[in-house]
Amino acid sequence: MAKQRGRKSADSRRGTAREAAGDGSASLALLWGTRARPSRGPKPQLTLDAVVRAAIEVADADGIDAVTMTRVAQRLDVTTMAIYRYVPRKEELVDLMNDHALGPPPTPGGGSWRAEVARWARTSLSRFQNRPWLLETARRRVPIGPNWLGWLDAGLRALERSGLPSQEMISAVMLVDGHVRATAELSSGPSATERWARDFGTVLGSVIGDPRYAALTQVAMAKGSSRMSSGSASPFEFGLERILDGIEARPGKRRSRRR
Repeated sequence: MAKQRGRKSADSRRGTAREAAGDGSASLALLWGTRARPSRGPKPQLTLDAVVRAAIEVADADGIDAVTMTRVAQRLDVTTMAIYRYVPRKEELVDLMNDHALGPPPTPGGGSWRAEVARWARTSLSRFQNRPWLLETARRRVPIGPNWLGWLDAGLRALERSGLPSQEMISAVMLVDGHVRATAELSSGPSATERWARDFGTVLGSVIGDPRYAALTQVAMAKGSSRMSSGSASPFEFGLERILDGIEARPGKRRSRRR
């Protein structure tokens, strides 16, 4: 009978947590530290930060799909139900992981607006490349946490001297961010593996001269007949520079004192 009451109590707590998180407000409350602490029950054994860090350690080791309340509890040597005192569901836990792993944006360096935007983009790219699961979670959900908002603010500050009208600056930040995420996707996906590169080389060698792929043949032959210079830009840097060129050439910009 006692066991049955215990199970009913646990189920009740889970159900209440799920209802509270239904509209997404639970994530915002946790991210911004406005969630009310329970006034009843046993004294908390952990901190929310410890739970989030343990979940990140699981994701770093085995990927985001390995993160469960049970795995996190095992890592912290507590019961699974103890984790529910801090986060109502895995979805909210992943939101917290995402914002925590994103970390703060780079501090302003005092360079030109182009240099500052480029530094913002490169730092962002390194975060996603160091933690591929972060990109995966960001595709599913974009938690509006302090770090995410800090990155948006830093991107806007980097663009302040670009001359863009204020209403276009967020669009420009999102354009750069899209380039960062696309590059991170390519650098961590199937097309980044050695096997894919070998297969591509094999297929490319077999279709050179095929009229169906005339443009590809021309590019492949041109690359083969000329050495790539050591200073050639990576696809990421090439794309980033073209985006910045477009911002710089945007008609109707405000006059800026410095680049």
